[in-house]
Amino acid sequence: MNRLFIITFIAFLSGCSQFQFTSNLDKKNFDQYFKPSQVTIYEKNELLNLKHTTLGAVDGGSCQEEEKDLPASIKEARTNARINAADMHANGIIFQTCLNFEPDNFCVSNIICYGQALDVKTSDDD
Repeated sequence: MNRLFIITFIAFLSGCSQFQFTSNLDKKNFDQYFKPSQVTIYEKNELLNLKHTTLGAVDGGSCQEEEKDLPASIKEARTNARINAADMHANGIIFQTCLNFEPDNFCVSNIICYGQALDVKTSDDD
């Protein structure tokens, strides 16, 4: 009986040696995940007392491709705009507007947020 157990156990272990582990944990995914947190959302009145430079226009979208998908959201559209601002080396963003578009051939629901990517100098930068 012990011999059968040992043979079975060895066969089980040899089967495990063929197992391959894959993961999405790589540096690129981490960098992408944390990009939005690198970009602070500002209101116009907050910028009055801060030195800042406008780096350019940015947008971000949220598209519900199929009925079974989650509806488009302003939160996702703003997050995607912050990622695009981070790609421009911005540390701030000011949003002008978010528009909800009618369904079309690509999106059941679609929201796009528009803003300005900013390089904001904080007191720590001096």
